[in-house]
Amino acid sequence: MSDIKITRINHVALPITDRKKTLPFYRDILGLKVIPSQVESENVIWTQLSDGAMVHPIETDNPSGGASHVAFQVEDFEDAIKKLDELGINIEDGPGERFDGQRFLFIRDPDGNRIELTTKNNIKKNNRVSDNWGYTSD
Repeated sequence: MSDIKITRINHVALPITDRKKTLPFYRDILGLKVIPSQVESENVIWTQLSDGAMVHPIETDNPSGGASHVAFQVEDFEDAIKKLDELGINIEDGPGERFDGQRFLFIRDPDGNRIELTTKNNIKKNNRVSDNWGYTSD
């Protein structure tokens, strides 16, 4: 049995078709704060709850095309990689590192759902800023 230690849900990613239609729901009704994206992709909007957990609405023409995933933050990222290897679980994407130093990788569960494992956020400082619509620049 694996003992990958998950410490929290880091974020959930949800497909959306139009940020001008959907982002006001997350930002203005649910009260999520728009924060700078830590990836090079204009279609990913980074929003954050007061406890630090995030929701990433991902603008896509194909909402069923695989943008959805949950990201689990792990206690020891290198150990998680080792355990996945021992269990023969294929790392589909990564390991990689975001602008803020957060490490990540993607795997699939037995039903094909995309699962992300991450370290904590904000390991390194950067100068990225976002506007009210979630577009980010340096």
